[in-house]
Amino acid sequence: KLSTPFLFADDGALLFKDICRKTYMNMQIELLIIRNWLQVNKLSLNVEKTEFMVFDQNSENELILVDDILIYECKVTKYLGLMIDHKLSFANHIEHVEKKVSKRINAMYKSKSLLPLKYRKMFANALVLPVFDYLDVIYSRAGKIRLSHLDILYKKVAKIALDVPTTERSLNVYKDMKWLPLHLRRQHHLSNFMFRTIKGTCPPNFMNKFRYISGGSRHANNCNLYIPKSSNHKEFSYLGATCWNTIPHELRNLDDVKTFSNTLKAQFLSSISNDENYSTDNSYDYMYKPISIAPSSQLPHTI
Repeated sequence: KLSTPFLFADDGALLFKDICRKTYMNMQIELLIIRNWLQVNKLSLNVEKTEFMVFDQNSENELILVDDILIYECKVTKYLGLMIDHKLSFANHIEHVEKKVSKRINAMYKSKSLLPLKYRKMFANALVLPVFDYLDVIYSRAGKIRLSHLDILYKKVAKIALDVPTTERSLNVYKDMKWLPLHLRRQHHLSNFMFRTIKGTCPPNFMNKFRYISGGSRHANNCNLYIPKSSNHKEFSYLGATCWNTIPHELRNLDDVKTFSNTLKAQFLSSISNDENYSTDNSYDYMYKPISIAPSSQLPHTI
């Protein structure tokens, strides 16, 4: 009654919107209800896997006493594959991604002389890219310096797959791999998510975070989303609305997400292919740039 449950398979979490440090009264009440329910159903609470986190700047660790059970506060936890820290900096998750990618880079480097180009590309696309992609819509809100660590690894993966010198220009490598620069890759994924949200194929609570601009302004006539004020430009409602408003109407009006995704990726690939001065700085985008529609004859034939 005092929290929102999130249940996924055998993994459960409770979200409390109002927390008072030192007392944790609402958390104790809810945990007592859960413990009683478990006992009635001949189940037990796994204390070793039960912990709580308060999203604030406090560096001290506290605890909650529920009957005779002590539940300790944590500053970092892994939830559905995402390393979450109490400051939502996602520094730990980026470090986690770095370690996983580095192991795969080591395997690629040792085997590159044994594998033809086709299979090196296959290795990179199948076993390395998913590590960068998983939940990047969430952790992309990390700081610019932290995200730049991933850019270095991303370029290294592509260069090893192509077996080119480390001094090779990154933009040429991306073209050969048919990869987007990392910041455009994240924008592409967020655009796909916003498309599903607007079309109603995501849970309704996502759409509740957005609203269309009303009135007779140009933005209202273009059916753009209202962009809320943001001090750090990292709120989901800000990022999602900003991202959606940069997408041309020709793409917004497409029927299915697959067509939308392929067409949008083609536009991105075209933009970097036709601009020799394109910046390959894959750092966090505070403002997404509007996407221009290229003539169909200029679009890449392979997506």
